[in-house]
Amino acid sequence: MTIGDYFRGVISNPSPAAIFPTVIVILLVLFFIYYIKALRPRRGTVDWIRAEVNKPRLTFLSSRFPMEKIDIAPLFIITLLFFFLAILNLGNTNTVDIMSEIHIPAAEREHMSSLYFDEIFHVRTAAEHIAGIKPYEISHPPLGKEIIAASILTFGMTPFGWRLFGALFGVMMLVVMYIFIKNMFGKTFVAVCGTFIFGFDFMRFVQTRLGTIDTYSVLFILLAFFFMYRHITTDANAPFRKSLVSLAFSGIFFGLSFAVKWTGFYAGAGLLILYVIRLILLGIHYNTTQKNGFGIYLTKTLLFSFLFFVVIPVITYYLTYIPYGIAAGMTLSGGMLWSTEYFNIVWNNQLYMFKYHSMLVAEHPYSSTWWQWILNIRPILYVGRVADNTRATFGGFGNPVVWWGGFVAMIVMAVRVFTHRDGKALLILIGYLSQLLPWVAVTRIVFIYHYFPSSLFIILALAHIFNTLIEQREDSGRSVVYGYTVVAGLLFVIFYPMLSGLYLPYWYYSDLLKWFVTWPF
Repeated sequence: MTIGDYFRGVISNPSPAAIFPTVIVILLVLFFIYYIKALRPRRGTVDWIRAEVNKPRLTFLSSRFPMEKIDIAPLFIITLLFFFLAILNLGNTNTVDIMSEIHIPAAEREHMSSLYFDEIFHVRTAAEHIAGIKPYEISHPPLGKEIIAASILTFGMTPFGWRLFGALFGVMMLVVMYIFIKNMFGKTFVAVCGTFIFGFDFMRFVQTRLGTIDTYSVLFILLAFFFMYRHITTDANAPFRKSLVSLAFSGIFFGLSFAVKWTGFYAGAGLLILYVIRLILLGIHYNTTQKNGFGIYLTKTLLFSFLFFVVIPVITYYLTYIPYGIAAGMTLSGGMLWSTEYFNIVWNNQLYMFKYHSMLVAEHPYSSTWWQWILNIRPILYVGRVADNTRATFGGFGNPVVWWGGFVAMIVMAVRVFTHRDGKALLILIGYLSQLLPWVAVTRIVFIYHYFPSSLFIILALAHIFNTLIEQREDSGRSVVYGYTVVAGLLFVIFYPMLSGLYLPYWYYSDLLKWFVTWPF
């Protein structure tokens, strides 16, 4: 189907499912036209002359904005609201026999009371860790399944129990995102709207309510970039020790991210680029201010960085295999960690994972490619059930106004890096590309949820746009930003039934939610 065919269909058959995406695209076009006009001072004005004379220089060496008392109330309200939504209909509290459950055909499982999608592998493996037996799913590192095991031990072997920690991690993402945006831009209104946008994103809501491992890796990636931002914005004249805490946490969370999934290494590439740019800019600062001691500072920074980003993550990664050793009959008191057998278990699993992911040949009806993620045109369907002329589905994809607008905002970030030497835009762009570009080269089967880490940075890109609008057009800009947030919220409300698996009449899905033929609802 061509774009012309699509719009001819909209005109000839103006159903809500055809009208909605058209309206969203028009609103986004108007939004960015307004942004462009707001960004450009009129030729000849004082602002225009100032922009022409004072060409900006790229820098990270600027102070960040602190949290304030005024942030307590909105952050509490956001956390409470999305906590309620996260646990609402998360799953029942009836104990499930996992080993019997895995033999039930997927079409016969009810998501409120049983396993679905990769829960079949990850929850089963978590249960095996608890029982101290050899794990079934070993194609990813152990940490994610161990967190699910902790959730089960705390809340029971029930759908609610194995999903709750993921839901809580999803709420924690909102808290971190709020602080991140406030630190970057200093405006409570921008932080509130940016965090609501993230809360209303379909991918975050759906993915964090599954008993699978991706949620944990994404939160750790967000935290790694958050603390790297705090590190690179440390005052250039601050004592050396002041930058160490944020650098340490960035390294620790980076290590935790790839202890859940190897895709955390992609984040490491982005973190390294930001780290190197910061050192280069700091060296230039030392040179231009004729300040001594950069060599000593660089040496100490590199040594501590090796500790935070290599030594501690490797030790942490090694320790996550303790359940594997216990399943093999070893004990900590018996010197498990120092034994050749334990080392071989860890090493052989790395070889297996590399072989598995590099040589995987498979097909799936809901697989997709990286460019389809950007366009948001190929969701993955997790549940699809029919009962009494009603239908219940839910799947993973993005809120259209967030993902489509966010990608345009990312293009704006790239432009601002070159035209305004914008360090914040550069951080956002590097974070986004470090998560997306590796998938361009991947030839194995992939799914739209692999775009989840990238979606963190389109939220930051939109927050950057919001901040600029308020700075350039305070009153009208605030109204436009508020309108954007409301539209994202309205789409969340409209799509909520298929984000949570509610049974509704067929027409609701086919006439209201199925915007494209590639959306399997």
